[in-house]
Amino acid sequence: MNLFEKMFNYQMMTRLNETGLFTWTSQERAWLRMMLNHPAAREALSPVTLDKMHNMLNGEQDLNLQDYLTEKAKSEENSVSHPLLRQLRLIILHHQGFRMTGRVRNGRTSHDEFGFPYKLEYSMVKKEWYVLWYAPRFDKLMSTKLHSIVTVEAQQVEPDTGSSYTARIAAITEKRKTTITIEVLPEFNQELSRILYAFSCFEKQVEYMEAQQTYWIELTIPRNEMDYVLSKMRFLGKRVRIADHTVLRERMSETAAKALARYAKSEPDQHSERTRSVLQHQHDEALANADSH
Repeated sequence: MNLFEKMFNYQMMTRLNETGLFTWTSQERAWLRMMLNHPAAREALSPVTLDKMHNMLNGEQDLNLQDYLTEKAKSEENSVSHPLLRQLRLIILHHQGFRMTGRVRNGRTSHDEFGFPYKLEYSMVKKEWYVLWYAPRFDKLMSTKLHSIVTVEAQQVEPDTGSSYTARIAAITEKRKTTITIEVLPEFNQELSRILYAFSCFEKQVEYMEAQQTYWIELTIPRNEMDYVLSKMRFLGKRVRIADHTVLRERMSETAAKALARYAKSEPDQHSERTRSVLQHQHDEALANADSH
């Protein structure tokens, strides 16, 4: 696939996302059918939804991973579902509030806390579900682990009040966002799709500067996701460069300096000296054993 085909495909997918349409391949449908057979699917989905999806995928092929994958040294598997997921999802769907009792830091318990939930998130790193909610009493956006919740009850909210909460959530979220411009070095233009995939979870705009033959990617991210962006920049290496964010540029420069310092020639090579002494000791032992025989 050449560069122009990749650009066309990216533009087409962007327009499909804007219109709310979703396209999926036969491999994705087969994967989904396999996931629906997982025990956690019965916990996460209602029986009606599960039956409907099974009927939709009834004619799809089976994805038999065991035919070409061997799983070894498997760690203990925790369920990716949670008993409160369905209840919280319905509360969010119906634009309701909740009364929550949960465990907080220092072993304390917060009782009957009112909140307006607006999103459920799963951390791939911590393997935990979080509910994001707005606390009107503090005028703050909160994040709570589902396993820290003791009880939660839905509470009706007037439509006007719910709309004001939603507007406030949007305003706080927008205030927390920042933009970062990333420059793709011209010699790596053919890897644009890979670079865009690395930042696929963020809002972005792509601009092509024809005079410099350079792509500029403007990311819009929450401020608490900067470390994640830096990790992706380190992963992409010399293909990209932060163009306009002074703080992130300084942090990338600091990381590069620390990495180079590990290989500086001016430092005494203590490891080499230790290695030579160990090898000499092993050589002496080998000679001693040979003489004894």
